[in-house]
Amino acid sequence: MKNVITNKSHLNRLKDGRGQGRGENYKPFIQANDNKVASQGWLTRTLGWKTNRIHHTLSKFEYQYLLVQEWADRVLDIREQYPLTPIELTQEIALKMNIAHPHLNGEHVIMTTDFMLTILDHQGQMQEVSRTFKPTNKLTKRTLELFEIERRYFQEIGLSWKVVFDIGRPIGLIKNIDWLYDAKHTDVRPGIDKEMIELIAEPIFISIQNLGTTLSISKACLKTDHKIGLEPGTSMFIVKHMLANKRWTTDMNQTIRESAPLKIEI
Repeated sequence: MKNVITNKSHLNRLKDGRGQGRGENYKPFIQANDNKVASQGWLTRTLGWKTNRIHHTLSKFEYQYLLVQEWADRVLDIREQYPLTPIELTQEIALKMNIAHPHLNGEHVIMTTDFMLTILDHQGQMQEVSRTFKPTNKLTKRTLELFEIERRYFQEIGLSWKVVFDIGRPIGLIKNIDWLYDAKHTDVRPGIDKEMIELIAEPIFISIQNLGTTLSISKACLKTDHKIGLEPGTSMFIVKHMLANKRWTTDMNQTIRESAPLKIEI
């Protein structure tokens, strides 16, 4: 494509390794601290359960989708803000469609997809799938044009691509994952380590079970702290930790409220 300039900052991101790597070594092409990042006021940096790196999400919906993917057992790796490279491919697609390629101040920019996921399919084989999230109230003619470039790009390279809309989100599950998310690892709670958890988890579980189904989980945890001689808040942290690691279970589709009873099972 002649006489087309690619945005220099985007080229520099590629040189810096953005959009490359996997797992802990992946660097999102767009990051929350980039200048002039378009967002809906929900720029978040979240430590990933699966990758042990900071994930950069640019909207509330992206953050919620990230939580669900962290919870899903079949999802092995999450790469957000994934670049569609080489740019020449999206330029060629836009040219064939006779539409404008994404640009900034007359310079072409590298397109991104919200999430590139590595998953296990139902046959136990690893595959890469791409997912883009979009609220239905943000759909415009231009959005659909960009979606078509994205769809054709992934068709060209042989990967599954879908748009995920905000309708039908599992709100209860999302709220619950958000509630327990920070308790996944023990190092966020002073005085708690794996050995300590093995010692106190069972007594905490038994105590909460014995307090009945009418006491709120917050009161049950406080009473358990007092009964066992733990620092206030410890039992609640253990409940969240055991649920986050799926060692204890509850109905995750029903919104957990600390002011209400919580049925947990081993």
